[in-house]
Amino acid sequence: MNILLCVSGSISAYKSVEILREFQRRGHDASVILTRNACRFIQPLTFDTFIPGRVHWDWFVDGGDPLLHIHLGQNHDLMLVAPATANIIGKMAGGIADDLLSSVYLAFPGRVVLAPAMNDGMLTHPAVQQNMVTLESRGVEMIPPESGELACRTSGSGRLPDPRSIVAFCLGAERV
Repeated sequence: MNILLCVSGSISAYKSVEILREFQRRGHDASVILTRNACRFIQPLTFDTFIPGRVHWDWFVDGGDPLLHIHLGQNHDLMLVAPATANIIGKMAGGIADDLLSSVYLAFPGRVVLAPAMNDGMLTHPAVQQNMVTLESRGVEMIPPESGELACRTSGSGRLPDPRSIVAFCLGAERV
């Protein structure tokens, strides 16, 4: 299976490297999209070490593919957004396509899975909850966040699940 791992700007972005490695250990191929804010938490070079030439963060680079947002969708079976921040969830629900990740989502014909990760107050905010319901009504699958200590040093729901759990969810029990 070809996985399109999309990383948005959360402190939990560091876990996305382990998600990539877990897919690779199980024999799956992957490409990565990082949002501009994700690049503040983890550098593209980290991913490029494991999948050279298949890490994308800006489609407007010199000599880049002007239809990258279309081509990435055509070449992948699954789009996983992990971590999925309130920002990217809102963009996806609202049909806003102002970066590579949100543009690929609108053109993506396959299965889409989100692993939300954020502060518990943000997660339970009615706007975020409504955006998640909207996406689920369109067929987007949500991996429930875990409860525990959050980056803000409080405890609650909003932690990105363990990378192995995310991969197992994406692959289904019969493929794990």
